[in-house]
Amino acid sequence: MSQTNYTSYKYNPDEISEKDFLEKFVIRNDIFEDIFEDIKNVDFNVSNQHYIIVGQRGQGKTSLLRRVAIAIKDDKKLAKFMIPIKFSEEQYQIRSLCRFFEVIAEELQENSSEIFPNILDDIESHIDDEDYYLKCFEYFEDMVQSQNKKLIILSDNIDELLGKLKETEQRQLRQILITSSTIRIIGASTKMIEQHFDYAKPFYEYFKILKLDGLDYDESIKFLRVIGDKEQNKKIEKIIKNSPQRIETLRQLTGGVPRTLVMLYDIFIKNNETAFEDLLKILDDVTLLYKDRMDNLPDILQDIVHNIAMNWDGITTKELAKKTRLESKSVSSQLKQLEKYHIIEFESIGKNKIYKIKERFFNIWYLMRFGRKKDRNRVEWLVKFLTSWYDKDELNIKAKSFINSIKDRTLNENYVYHMCEGLSYAGLDLELEHTMKENTKEYFSKKNSSLKDELAKSDIEILKEALNLNDKKRVLEAIKLLEESQKSSPAIMSIMAYLYHQLKEYEKAEEYYLKAIESGDGDALNSLSWFYFEQTKNIDKAIELVKQSYRNEKSFYNTYILATMLLWSEELEESYSKFIEWLEYENALESENDIILYLNLLISKGQLYKAKEFFEIPKYQLKDRYKPIWYALMTLMKNDFPNEIKKMGSELKQSVNEVLDVIELYKEKYAI
Repeated sequence: MSQTNYTSYKYNPDEISEKDFLEKFVIRNDIFEDIFEDIKNVDFNVSNQHYIIVGQRGQGKTSLLRRVAIAIKDDKKLAKFMIPIKFSEEQYQIRSLCRFFEVIAEELQENSSEIFPNILDDIESHIDDEDYYLKCFEYFEDMVQSQNKKLIILSDNIDELLGKLKETEQRQLRQILITSSTIRIIGASTKMIEQHFDYAKPFYEYFKILKLDGLDYDESIKFLRVIGDKEQNKKIEKIIKNSPQRIETLRQLTGGVPRTLVMLYDIFIKNNETAFEDLLKILDDVTLLYKDRMDNLPDILQDIVHNIAMNWDGITTKELAKKTRLESKSVSSQLKQLEKYHIIEFESIGKNKIYKIKERFFNIWYLMRFGRKKDRNRVEWLVKFLTSWYDKDELNIKAKSFINSIKDRTLNENYVYHMCEGLSYAGLDLELEHTMKENTKEYFSKKNSSLKDELAKSDIEILKEALNLNDKKRVLEAIKLLEESQKSSPAIMSIMAYLYHQLKEYEKAEEYYLKAIESGDGDALNSLSWFYFEQTKNIDKAIELVKQSYRNEKSFYNTYILATMLLWSEELEESYSKFIEWLEYENALESENDIILYLNLLISKGQLYKAKEFFEIPKYQLKDRYKPIWYALMTLMKNDFPNEIKKMGSELKQSVNEVLDVIELYKEKYAI
């Protein structure tokens, strides 16, 4: 399938061949079957149920209408008497009820000329009649009935068509639909028509509403399997087999909207800068549509939509009230309006509702057009895609390829900016991310592009500034800098944890240690394990964390921490083994504080003979290095070794007493 045809399919399913259309109609079959079974099995001599299919743009409403039209034409029984008439999305010429029937007659005269060669002309022959506008439908119906035909009107944007009619005409149309079996309407709309909710309006709860939601995972796979050419389908099958989570990522990013699903898959399957240029073109194409959507909203709803769109991951009513300076009750009522228009959706988390823009592609467009400079939210959608679509190694490879591409070629500046920022927030290796930022700045400098100033700082730059502030005892400023960077790399999360630890804000410290682990910082496993040791809590979790680190890769640090955690939990033999293993590292004997802590903890656990054994290993000379601890041990073992304590010099007495105090403290603190 060519790119041109592909794009045509995405935007107008009416323009591809019937054969191709039917081959690709693999979703929404349940709704189609419900409608078509109803059409086939009703009493055609009485008026029947009318439908409105409601769903945001790209959900498949137009495809459903075409599928119904084809099914009627292909059904031998229905085709004998039923004529489907499909209106296009725009019916600018319809501004009255009489004109509505004239347009239908015009369609019949043009496309069913063998049956209705002169129907429009015959109707208009009455135009000078005094009561023509009142009797227009009568003339029309008589001519249709004379040929024993029934009509199915398939109309996109039915809400706009009905909205053009005066209220008296709307009431007249309702009466016609109630009493006549000649016409049946199956309409489509991007929103619930106002009249459906208003008791005083003519069409209050009149139409049967069928809602189209985003595709689920299985539907998405079924859909993606039929939309591409042979090469694309091979890639799709490979992804489904080897990386099915990528399909779910794509589905979540698009909200399961078929049109958006196609657009983004088409773009990212290319995996190059040309693909991103395609995305920018598509975003430009939809600008008028999305701008019109925003312009048609009242000011207060525009403000609310803006704040929801700027928070890609969702926002609560309380947060919206704060940002919009409105009372929560007022915000809640406005949110109900936006739900009705299918602009937003929510998910419940406990007692709170988290609101998001329903059409994720609209949210992408909004962020790219109106996102604040150096704001992560501006590219959050791309970050979500990159981090879900690629693993860490693949992201680093992609970043290196990106660096090479901006060195070798002239590229779309928007692509360069957004890809650099997206990769920057995706968790690259520190040095690589910094190199990428520097190369991108150089690229923009050569182009004299203002985008250079919009690039966020690299993680290395941010960390240097934060550590410099910390050195100056300006810890709170350092934390603020890191938070405002909106970066979530392992290094930044770990530094945040460290800074909060310094401030003794232990809950925050734990939160950021966990975030560092989640973002892939192996060292944070050790840091959090040690944090729990210092806080004397979560002993099992502390051991689990350091064991995970040790399994990943044995190191000087995790070997010592594991030995200490095991001693804390009194898994003694394994602890001894790991302590000896640690002592074999080249610099272990220089780590005096670590040795002192382990020996004091060992003694506090009552393992006096094991402590004596360690002290007396000739290779490590611990007895000579740590005399205060040795004599503290001998003080505790004086009944067994009465002569050893006599060797202690008087100058060591105070130091030995201090060690004994620490041992007593550890007995209580690390008891289990």
